[in-house]
Amino acid sequence: MNSLEEYPEQNILISYLKKNKQPSFYGFLISHRDIIFDSITTTNLKELDSLWYSRFLLVVENFPDLKTKIIKERLRYAKPLEIFWREIIKEYKENLVPTITDKIPTTKDSSNADINLIINFCYNILHELESKSNINLFYKLTEKTNKFIKNPMDIFTISSKLDNDEYTNIEEFEKDMHLIFHNCYTYNNTDSKIYQLGKELESVFIEIWTEETQKKELMKMQDNDINSSITNKTKVLTEKNINQQKVELKRVRDDDVDLSTNHMAKQLRILEQNKDDLVFNDVINNAFYATLAYKNLVAGNIIPFIKNLKTSLLSRSQMSLFSMNEHVLQAIIEGLLPQKYRIPELSLVMNGKKQKGSGRFGYLDIFVVKCVGDYNISLELKYVSLVGLIKKQKDEYSANDLEDLDKTLEKENEKLLLNRPYLFWSKEHNKMKQITICETLEKGINQLRSYMNVIADGKPADYFSSGIFDKRVKITKSNPNELKGFVILVIGFRRILWRPVEEVMTNYSYNKV
Repeated sequence: MNSLEEYPEQNILISYLKKNKQPSFYGFLISHRDIIFDSITTTNLKELDSLWYSRFLLVVENFPDLKTKIIKERLRYAKPLEIFWREIIKEYKENLVPTITDKIPTTKDSSNADINLIINFCYNILHELESKSNINLFYKLTEKTNKFIKNPMDIFTISSKLDNDEYTNIEEFEKDMHLIFHNCYTYNNTDSKIYQLGKELESVFIEIWTEETQKKELMKMQDNDINSSITNKTKVLTEKNINQQKVELKRVRDDDVDLSTNHMAKQLRILEQNKDDLVFNDVINNAFYATLAYKNLVAGNIIPFIKNLKTSLLSRSQMSLFSMNEHVLQAIIEGLLPQKYRIPELSLVMNGKKQKGSGRFGYLDIFVVKCVGDYNISLELKYVSLVGLIKKQKDEYSANDLEDLDKTLEKENEKLLLNRPYLFWSKEHNKMKQITICETLEKGINQLRSYMNVIADGKPADYFSSGIFDKRVKITKSNPNELKGFVILVIGFRRILWRPVEEVMTNYSYNKV
């Protein structure tokens, strides 16, 4: 094929290269699958990969750097490219000879298909992550770095595991990705370049992951719609598939949910009947994102939850910046968590030897009960009022002044922000006191550490012991497991700081009564 040769899809390929700042061969194939499929003929069936690869190279031949990148990319994505073309060819051949009924897949076929779906899903996320952010520093650990990290992980290792079919589900892939970020934050200073790049990369990953998993869930919902009249083909659900669906549903359902076919069919019919209702769709989308945020939170990843919190705060009126406080913040956060799994103001006996009012009791802002295999999460909340901040600058101010300050703080350097002093009313001293945001954050961290140590003790053994003193919690002996905790500090509506604290081991399990 020479550079003068034209083909029907040429303009589409050129348009793709012009519109994308970081074009890629694999990305083009994935985003233009239908066009690729329509271009297939019986004569080019066996050389599709080389055909489209040569077309791609011809278009970018005047851009040496891009050409080199495409060549390297093809080698790097050899496995997903092989799967992509195999599925395209298989679909093409199936469409040549229509069949009356679907072929019932063998166990081996189903297993291979499941693995291929996992590999494709994970590779697509890696590819999109690479196109939207800089992953070079996280691609491969140096030998020196690898030695002192307890559980090392990098993009190269993840890609190798994908190539060798080592992932049995997408959650294992997600866990390895978060291990990269966890190591980044654990072994680097907060003001280092790699720490900040890690934050940026994790934020992009969470955004992509949330979007892709939402698509996956919606596709699963459509595939499982047993009353669908869209197709006349018979769908075969093996016992394995049904069990998998039940396991997924169990994580977010109430104990009394009916898993019968009639119940599921009814729910699907409701979704289908309201698919064009904007209000209904908005509620469903909000519930979906809230569920994903909760599932990420109990898995130890707070970022999706923080994003939901900021969205909720920004929906409030400008005037409420005057009256916003920790009590309002607590109510907002409670509303973002499933009622079945949240316990607000968990009552604790901090020191059984002290009297009431002298340090005997303490109250954790929110205790989030885990699902099977996840973590119980303790949340300590702090709120810094803009009124307390602006009083250090001017005596008279309006709602517009508060909003301007809110927008300024949203982008302010974190070090400068933490050193800002603000005024607050101290009940203990019955007067206005001054404190820095950093001091408030440190106070929250120390409080949370002490609360988690008490929670780990289970119930108080006697009157003079510490432990959970709350009838809303059922505590039972269990295998050793970790308690995780986060301090969430909100400034105004637009700036949210959060800090994890060290995990605490416990020999108890906790359930909401």
